[in-house]
Amino acid sequence: MQAGKQQFIVAMAAAVLAAVPLVSAADPGDPPTSSQTSNESSKRALATGVWTSADGAVVTYEASFFEVYTIVSAADMLRWVPGGAALLPDNRRRGRGPDKRGFGSGGDQILINGKRISGKSNDISSAMQRIQARIVARIEVIRGTTAGLDVRSEGTLINIVLTEDASGGSGSWQAHSGFYGESPEYDGLVSYSNAAGKLNYLVSAELGPYNRGGRQDRFEEFFTPDTNTLFEQRDIERPELEQQLILNTSGNWSFDNGDVLNLNARFADKEKEETETTIVTIVGDPDTEKFLNVSLEDGLDWEIGGDLENRIGSHGTLKTRLIYSNKTNDESEFVSLSSTIPGNVPSESLVLSDSLATESIIRSSYSWPLTGNQNLELGLEGARNTLDKEVRLFEVLADGSLEPVDVFNSDSDIEENRYEFFSTHFWQLREDIALESALNFEYSKIEQSGLDIENARSFTYIKPRFDLRWDLSESTQLRSSLERTISQLDFGDFVASFDNEDDQVDAGNPDLEPEKAWQWKFTVEHRLANDAGVLEAQIFYNDIEDHIDKVAATDIISAPGNIGDATHYGVTLKGSWRLAPIGLEGAVIDVTYNWQDSETTDPFTGEKRVMRFKPHNRYSVRFRHDIAAWKINYRIDVDWWGEREQHDITFRDVNDSLTPNINANVQYRLTDNLLLWFDTKFVIDSHHRRVRERFDGNIADDVLLRTEVRDQFRRTEYIVGLRGQF
Repeated sequence: MQAGKQQFIVAMAAAVLAAVPLVSAADPGDPPTSSQTSNESSKRALATGVWTSADGAVVTYEASFFEVYTIVSAADMLRWVPGGAALLPDNRRRGRGPDKRGFGSGGDQILINGKRISGKSNDISSAMQRIQARIVARIEVIRGTTAGLDVRSEGTLINIVLTEDASGGSGSWQAHSGFYGESPEYDGLVSYSNAAGKLNYLVSAELGPYNRGGRQDRFEEFFTPDTNTLFEQRDIERPELEQQLILNTSGNWSFDNGDVLNLNARFADKEKEETETTIVTIVGDPDTEKFLNVSLEDGLDWEIGGDLENRIGSHGTLKTRLIYSNKTNDESEFVSLSSTIPGNVPSESLVLSDSLATESIIRSSYSWPLTGNQNLELGLEGARNTLDKEVRLFEVLADGSLEPVDVFNSDSDIEENRYEFFSTHFWQLREDIALESALNFEYSKIEQSGLDIENARSFTYIKPRFDLRWDLSESTQLRSSLERTISQLDFGDFVASFDNEDDQVDAGNPDLEPEKAWQWKFTVEHRLANDAGVLEAQIFYNDIEDHIDKVAATDIISAPGNIGDATHYGVTLKGSWRLAPIGLEGAVIDVTYNWQDSETTDPFTGEKRVMRFKPHNRYSVRFRHDIAAWKINYRIDVDWWGEREQHDITFRDVNDSLTPNINANVQYRLTDNLLLWFDTKFVIDSHHRRVRERFDGNIADDVLLRTEVRDQFRRTEYIVGLRGQF
């Protein structure tokens, strides 16, 4: 661990030293290069339908560039832009990601008409699927920090610019059937856009989600701690199926004075069912036991958001954004346990969970140019987050009746009120160097009340940020950033919850605090000539305070908690190439490799270890090829990661991906407006292995109970469908 950290620090120092001669050689008084003296509005052609701005900061793909490809939606268009596939979230991956902290200055790296979507659940991936390709005027790739953006850059931003006139109306539709196990499911999506006077609007309806099922097969073996002898085996089948009805609408109204009002709304009715069947075999015993766990989940989510941009005078701009979201979730778990699984629930149990979460945000800012090369933005953001959650545990008696079981901190109302003042200064130091500086001041108060907990706390943070962009040439750019970040707490961690992975009730922690971190990044990006591709290398280092992991709630029960300091550092290499030079006209490949390491102190043993779920190595490949003469295109996506560790109060895990996740898609154009496609997830069964050392009591006592080896397989899934336009 220490050797890896030392090597990383040496690499950082070398990168900084390598940059020093470049800085000293470029005196501000030196005459600008010929490219720098070009007018900012001028442009230079890179390929047919592709051009770059004079400073190389923006690469633009006109709609005509995509005419040779088989496209229906904006998402299709992005896949043919070098680097675009890496920024587009993959709709094959289900699951809830971490919540964003308000609107803030961060967000998705894909903008629509220079703005983020004013929503949380209304994600950019589904928006790209809904937007028809025919209403996209152009796609802009923005490199580094630029004044006037609605979101700060994490490196590269993509801006989808829609046509100003959507009159006449256009739509797209998709009908598909997926086979996830026992029977096929039929789903679809339809979207329509049009204009009515000064109003442009888009509406869509989806039945799905797109990939809504799956099946996991697990094979577990338990070994004795002394002789490592196999004494128990388990065969587990875990099919799961979701169903969602999702309605989306968005629109904008153009005022006579040039102001634009954008509104969007989303409604989702969701259901999910998981059934886990376990067959237990004791070595030497011909009889087997069968156990059943059933999980049913119902949810209703809706949100509404909008933004208004006002031009004040000839230079100033006032931006206001707001959002309200409401999420209800009801979940029931019937649990049938084997006595060999340690836990804190009865062998026959029923768990009921109900929650209601809301979020309200308003953000307003005013920006204006100070001079010809400086811009200042000042603003305020206010947010209110609430969670009302209740967890009830019952023992199922022999006669079928239910006996309540007390669970501490199982019913709570949590509320956070947060206020943030922010300022951002953009300075074009030279035509090739730009610096964006920000200083944010945040105050928040969290209150929790329930049967067992009454707690209130307040926090104050100062969060500076610096982003530097240096264009060494039209094709090569250096970027560096330093930022103080505060993590978004998951209020569900404040209350007791049921863990259906390990079939136990986890304690909540009403004293949980956000993580604080200094995050540093240094990036080199080089765009190949004639739009042939892009290469990128990044070094990052995160110095974390109050790192969140698991802490002891009792002698054998853990809860989320702050465990102290942590460091996280690594290197990310990316490449995106057009493959025409090697004879594959219309083909693009994206490759990403990430190496990382981390260090923190285990709260149970006091030993140094890595952070949970941080694999040392991760690889991804995105390949797509459009063969226009055959009216066909196909994609192959590959993901693979190395060992990941997890540490808890009674066990220690090592997880490894033994085979890559491979997904493939092929499309055939039947007519100008109709596509037939076939999609597979897990072309080969995805194989993960988990080795768990289970301890008798607290891991700090170092009394090994057994070793558990789990081989988990995600089975191949198939989806076939039609896509069309009208």
